[in-house]
Amino acid sequence: MTNPSDIPPLPEDSQFAPDDPGVVWVVEEDGVRESLTFALMPQFETIVYPNATEFLARADLDRPGCLIVAEPLSMTTSGDVQIALRQMKCPVSVILLASQPDIRTAVRAMAAGAVSVLEKPVDPDELASAVEVGLVRSKRLYRRRRLLLMYESLSRRERQIFIMICQGLKNSDIAPLLNLSQRTVEVHRAHIGRKLGNAAPVRLLYELAKTTEDGSVLTADFEGIDQEALERAIAEATSSN
Repeated sequence: MTNPSDIPPLPEDSQFAPDDPGVVWVVEEDGVRESLTFALMPQFETIVYPNATEFLARADLDRPGCLIVAEPLSMTTSGDVQIALRQMKCPVSVILLASQPDIRTAVRAMAAGAVSVLEKPVDPDELASAVEVGLVRSKRLYRRRRLLLMYESLSRRERQIFIMICQGLKNSDIAPLLNLSQRTVEVHRAHIGRKLGNAAPVRLLYELAKTTEDGSVLTADFEGIDQEALERAIAEATSSN
């Protein structure tokens, strides 16, 4: 149901593209679990669990990965495994397997963020293709969340300067807007660089992290700053770039 081309590419900066290729977790009935694992193992690191509850309790959910789960085994004592993963803010993608998937099941799973809903018995090539999509999506989410955590590590002043830089403003532009000396802005920029790992241009970092999952854009508190002067400076910087 999802094509790899539907996922926008993300720059593969070494700071944010994990060396971890991602893992595939399989939650299925015994016999099917073994056959799926056998089909996937040549291409993917595969780990199996007997049910969703054990998967949530034992799997390393902080790494990129794709969960393949049979519909009857997708429920935990507290609810659906997809809901649990979303509440935990894990970068894990999900593929649901169903013997006779109906429209309601598919819509519910896709609305919760599933990569695909596949009918059993599943074609190995179709499953592998869906897993590849799931791992790409998971790695993208992993990097985005890592970037957001880095952004959240910045102080209020550093966030202001970070966003101004990403709008194309120079140190000499930023200093008067924030009533700071140019030297102070340079010091803040150095702190920002250290916190972000000096791994990529600031503009790239902003482009990667600017959109959060709810569609909002990274912002900073600019209370007390001349908004007209700020907008004018951004417009001038944009037109000159």
